[in-house]
Amino acid sequence: MKKIILLCLIILSVQIKAQEKTVVVGNSTTTYVTITEVQNTGNWTEISLEFKPTNDINGTLHPPTSRSPFVLSDQKGNRYALKNQMGWEGPDAGGYGTVKLVPNQKKYLKLFFNKLEKIDDIYSLTELGCEKGCWNFYDISLKDKIIETPKKENVSTKFTRTWVDYNVTEDEKKGMRIHAEFTVFNLKDTECYMLVRFADKNEKFLTTTKIAYKNVSGQISLYKKLTPKFDKTYYADVNVFMPYTEFNLSKEYHDLKYDVDLIYKDGGIIKHFEMVSFYYDNK
Repeated sequence: MKKIILLCLIILSVQIKAQEKTVVVGNSTTTYVTITEVQNTGNWTEISLEFKPTNDINGTLHPPTSRSPFVLSDQKGNRYALKNQMGWEGPDAGGYGTVKLVPNQKKYLKLFFNKLEKIDDIYSLTELGCEKGCWNFYDISLKDKIIETPKKENVSTKFTRTWVDYNVTEDEKKGMRIHAEFTVFNLKDTECYMLVRFADKNEKFLTTTKIAYKNVSGQISLYKKLTPKFDKTYYADVNVFMPYTEFNLSKEYHDLKYDVDLIYKDGGIIKHFEMVSFYYDNK
């Protein structure tokens, strides 16, 4: 049985400006990886990378607990540990591991580190202990960049529906796939995300310690990146997969809810779609 709860949001029509940092100088040990953005967001320092190889390359992103994880260093020599990533879809836990990079096909990666107190103090991005084929950057210099979020009054959505496939399998994990159908207006070339979170019957969001499945607040969060190509862009089926094991709940029946939102890259909400009740049997 499913109970549908609609939540109405009032969004003020204001123009939002966010200050970010973009790379000016970064002496790199590779020719096909570029730092595109550096910024402090929430509790993290976020680094965006763009991969564009000219040959077939097997690239490996090492997890934080491995032998050669990425680390940030500041000008005083302090190191800041890698905590999470988004965009690298490797075979290992958390999306880490080795993937094939296709010639002239861009791949985007976001890395999240313990936060630098002053973003301008950044010096290097390196793979700790790496000796060969390293993706290292030194002498990183930054400048201000003003990013303007589209005016709220010009952005709109037409929400159609969400639906769920229960008891499906992905990568040998049993879980549920949440789908959404909707249309967005005036978001052409704007990076945004469909966000799915989970809550208990009292609408308290579930949390996790798993890096691959949590946001900066520790809530279980699934993201699907979208970049609309037209002023009016229709999405027939945007979906994410949630393994049941990641709920980490006691072995009994649970009355839960999934919450679906469309958000900007900086986390600001574009539209709340709906919150839907479902029952999870963990016996």
